[in-house]
Amino acid sequence: REEAMREGIEKGKEEGKLEGKREGKLEGEKEFAIKILSRRFGKELTEELKEKIRNTDEKTINYIGDNLLEITIDELKEILK
Repeated sequence: REEAMREGIEKGKEEGKLEGKREGKLEGEKEFAIKILSRRFGKELTEELKEKIRNTDEKTINYIGDNLLEITIDELKEILK
């Protein structure tokens, strides 16, 4: 019984570590996208748009990341609505 409890705790710790790594990776991808898009669009990439990128979901940031060099400012605004 104690062994099962210990195993459950260890499993929970491992899952927490993996989730933390995933969230950290996603955060890094968002900041990288902001950096590149800031260079491309300058002042057109407003603080509001940057905040929307920081708060967007994984699917959207993956799309933005895959299209960093082609995406237009209008398309970016549209997908971040």
